Amino acid sequence: MKNNIPKCEIDLLATAINKITSQEVLKMDVSGKLPTISDLHDSNTVFCGKVSVLFVDIRNSTRLPDEFSPAQLVKIYRSYIRTIVQAIRYSGGFVRDFMGDGVLAVFVDNDAGSAEDNAVYAAKYIVTAIDKYLNPVLDSQFNYRISYGVGIHTGEISLSKVGMKGKEQDKEAENEFGVAWIGNSTNLACKQSGAVDRGTIFISPSTYSNISDINEKKHWTRAEINKGNNTLVGYIAKHHYLILDEEIAPCVTDVIPDDEDIAPCFTDNKNANSIVKTIEKKVDELADIIKKLEESHKELSAKEMVLKKKEELLNTMENSLNSSRYDFYYDVLSSGFCNAKHTIAMGKEFWEKHLIDMISTGKDLNKTEREVKQDVSYIMVSIYSDLELYDYAYDFLVEQASGYSWLHLSTVQRIVKKVHYCNRLNSAIVERLKKNDLTPENRKTFKEINEWLESNFE
Repeated sequence: MKNNIPKCEIDLLATAINKITSQEVLKMDVSGKLPTISDLHDSNTVFCGKVSVLFVDIRNSTRLPDEFSPAQLVKIYRSYIRTIVQAIRYSGGFVRDFMGDGVLAVFVDNDAGSAEDNAVYAAKYIVTAIDKYLNPVLDSQFNYRISYGVGIHTGEISLSKVGMKGKEQDKEAENEFGVAWIGNSTNLACKQSGAVDRGTIFISPSTYSNISDINEKKHWTRAEINKGNNTLVGYIAKHHYLILDEEIAPCVTDVIPDDEDIAPCFTDNKNANSIVKTIEKKVDELADIIKKLEESHKELSAKEMVLKKKEELLNTMENSLNSSRYDFYYDVLSSGFCNAKHTIAMGKEFWEKHLIDMISTGKDLNKTEREVKQDVSYIMVSIYSDLELYDYAYDFLVEQASGYSWLHLSTVQRIVKKVHYCNRLNSAIVERLKKNDLTPENRKTFKEINEWLESNFE
């Protein structure tokens, strides 16, 4: 057995270390598509950006080798991994590591949607595919159902190529490269996955806050789970399935914890009779309690009706107040419409503060930020134009084209000539014309604007 390192190997290592530590680190943004190992160079190049990391693995998998033959394990693991990879791939994600029975995937913002939306969709795809397709097969063939957890965390992450290229003296030695994931998103996703089971999905607050669909958020419950020395805070959803063409009943594992209490075994009739009498006494006591509870329930039902009416009244008053606040902010912003002198005197911060307040109030009325912006789009176009902030005016011109009832050709011409671009605006106009929700007069104007844009900005 050798007990020394040859000098040539030490020199090779020293050269590599000096090269890595002396080179400048080049940072590149992760956008649209996640780079693969082949896309990365063996250099100090780091790809950085916001991603959503998804991790899924099997509960109690260490017991499987004791319960199944190697041939059976191959079938279980291969069908499980195949299911997970399809769910991730068809949800716009990228599988980036296999850790035993764990699968690590990464999602980035792209044309198909945000990283958060795609990652949550993939988690629901996984739960649906395992509980409704994989588990029924495994249950029928091996009397086994997979229990698993899914974790998702969204945050900033960096990745870089690491490893070593072959051996200079051995041409057949393979390259040993991998990707180093720098940041805590991967670690948190793994912890969240390990904190739940039976098809439960655990997502971080950073993922939940960026889910675009308000109705989707209703399926999630805030949770704090103690795992070891850590307290994981986030949101969970159990048995959160996607809709199928033909509905299939889920096949969920019924896991019994290791510390589950075991019912006592009676060894003689004397002890059994004593316990039966004790149980009968408890049953009688429970019957008395139930009777009293029924009487209390009647009283509570009457009080509940009164409280319910008060709650409905409060909700009506709250909605009325929110509507009044919304109208107030609308009126404030309206004062700047076609009023350049007043607009300039109040200044940019004044108008943007009231716009933010209006968006916040709109949320209480179940209005999205975009719906609010479309409500005041023509006003903000006027305000930003008077302030000569034409890029901002253009953004609201796009909102006006997307959701408001009219546009003026002269306004479009003035702003587009200032910013010298119009792709988003023209796309919004084309999509709006397809919806066919405009009056004949306004539809004619939209067509004229479309023709002007295409003839002057090809």
